[in-house]
Amino acid sequence: MSSAETHAETHAAAVAAQLAAATGGEPRLHATSDRIRIEADVPEDLGPEPQAAILSALAQGARYGHQRTHGGGDTVWVEIDRSEVNE
Repeated sequence: MSSAETHAETHAAAVAAQLAAATGGEPRLHATSDRIRIEADVPEDLGPEPQAAILSALAQGARYGHQRTHGGGDTVWVEIDRSEVNE
């Protein structure tokens, strides 16, 4: 494993920890050879501080977004590119 891969995984773990703290749930990580995608379910009653923490975590990725699930809940996601993480 190269140092860039290690750094990307460390960065993704830190973002996942931020999302876990903000949402109170366990984020899901999906890794490919190019990127690491982190998804977290968002509780319905979320105050301003957790909302700001979620936005801060999402801003640390190359891409991020929000989707409404079929069950009516919300999920946020962020992708960390393995090649673009600063060492």
